[in-house]
Amino acid sequence: MRYTLRHAFAAAAGLSLLLICNRAGFADDAPAVRVKFDSGNTEFDTIQDGTRLTIMDPDHQTPDDDCVLKTFPNEIAGMPFTRRARFQSPLVTIDAEAGAEVYLIFGDGSDEGACRRAALAAGCKEVGHIFLTNRGGLLALRLVVRIHKVFTIAGAGGYGVIVAAKNLALDTEDNNGGKKPDQNPPPDDSTPATTLHIDPAPDITPIPGPSTRPAGAQATVTALEIFEMEHGVMLGRTSEATLTLTKSDIPKLVTVRFVTKVGDEMCLARDEALRYIRLKYPNWYIGKAEITFEDKYTNHEGGSIGTALGTLILSCIQGFTIDPNLAITGDISANGKTRAIGGVSAKIKGATASKCLLVAIPADNLDQLVDAVVYNGPEMVENIQVIGIADLDDAVATIRTDREAKLTQAIAMFADVQKIIKTTPAALKTKDVQEKLQKVLALAPKHLSAQVLLAIAQGKQPKTLSATASLYYTSMAVGNMMDVLKQRSDSNATDSVPSSVVRNGLANLRKLRPLADPAVRPLIDAWVSFIGAWNEMQEGIGSPQSVEKRRQALLDEMAKEDADVDLMQKMLREGM
Repeated sequence: MRYTLRHAFAAAAGLSLLLICNRAGFADDAPAVRVKFDSGNTEFDTIQDGTRLTIMDPDHQTPDDDCVLKTFPNEIAGMPFTRRARFQSPLVTIDAEAGAEVYLIFGDGSDEGACRRAALAAGCKEVGHIFLTNRGGLLALRLVVRIHKVFTIAGAGGYGVIVAAKNLALDTEDNNGGKKPDQNPPPDDSTPATTLHIDPAPDITPIPGPSTRPAGAQATVTALEIFEMEHGVMLGRTSEATLTLTKSDIPKLVTVRFVTKVGDEMCLARDEALRYIRLKYPNWYIGKAEITFEDKYTNHEGGSIGTALGTLILSCIQGFTIDPNLAITGDISANGKTRAIGGVSAKIKGATASKCLLVAIPADNLDQLVDAVVYNGPEMVENIQVIGIADLDDAVATIRTDREAKLTQAIAMFADVQKIIKTTPAALKTKDVQEKLQKVLALAPKHLSAQVLLAIAQGKQPKTLSATASLYYTSMAVGNMMDVLKQRSDSNATDSVPSSVVRNGLANLRKLRPLADPAVRPLIDAWVSFIGAWNEMQEGIGSPQSVEKRRQALLDEMAKEDADVDLMQKMLREGM
């Protein structure tokens, strides 16, 4: 299951909005997750109300209710987890099979900052907060393992690292019975020091099939990347990837290698593209094939580069030139199909900011493009030509400079429309412009900018966001208030948020409300009420009691949304 906007809101709001787990347990046929701590007492238990999170440590006695689970995301309810003695923070090694979902739980204080950074670097995403009976706060993060993965995280703080999974196995063979861990444990040579992908030694033996002499030695494609900021805000940007081939007199099965650092998901996307391309071009007269990025000092990750890599490889093999004014994004499968991706709005904005004239996205992302236009306005598709692609063949036809005549004509005709509506926005409603858009679609049915603009001109564009997008934009507006929501207003540790940030959040919520799915509006109203009361208290004209009342009302509304089966099913249909 891919990480969706549902999970982005769950990370910001401390909710699970997709999965309803069976508290009786999970199937043993789930991919296995094996856990080994280098020292300390460990045992199993199950995540449910009233479960004690840790083993009592004789050296650090705490009240019986100090570490008892009270509130946690539904996503991990009923799941087995490793329970361990407090204040023992050894290294934990996690060996997860392909397809496994691993949940890491640790404190959210400053001491655990290194744990959180290591988990995020390994590819984890936050799914929510956990509260104990003492109102202490912990974080729950989830890692979806695409391929078999082994990684190590050093514990910190009073809880160290606690691991939960559907099919969990705990290796206690070498535990030292609760003794204090070695403060300088020897390095584990069997575990890579980096979470980045390391390619295995390539198999270069030729396989049955034709041999190909690639037509070009080098090609460059403009790919789109996402940077996820604090509280889930997504920023998009372009990044040029270049493939360089070294010729050989002997044909072989070539492994295309990344020279700059990339993550496992990006390597998996490359491998899927190669599986499809090798069906037609198995053996190449090439010695080396290497991909580099223009920003070679930054780690790159994400499966949405798959279609870009596929077109890049085919450009060198077939000899067509890639349009430098077009940016492309899209996951890919081994059968050459282009799959939907996340961050559509941010990626289109990134392409527009980079002065690209066209952007190719998966055709399956049309609904998300419509949401982006509802929230951001028609400029999303007026300032850049968005074209849908269904497979790698579509991508090649769109990205090459020598396009087919019909697509070339459609792009030129839409450029004329862009000039008209930029000078006279009201012209979009005219018969002449609508006829031009219809002609564009007759020539290029997957021209998504023309499709969305024609719907706007004809009054057929949706007026409200999907449920998923409504929750996503809500989480963006309230992200800076999440830490405040975790605390009781009458506590001594109430966070302070600058008044300008509070005002901006309220303005965004008020902008969002009339656009939001009706099922999400009560949640937005509860947020506005809570933030308003909190701001009044900060300014000295409100009371902690009023804030706490609004806070509890907001938490109740969150729980109600989480239990709304119709809303959950609607979001499941909408996807990313």
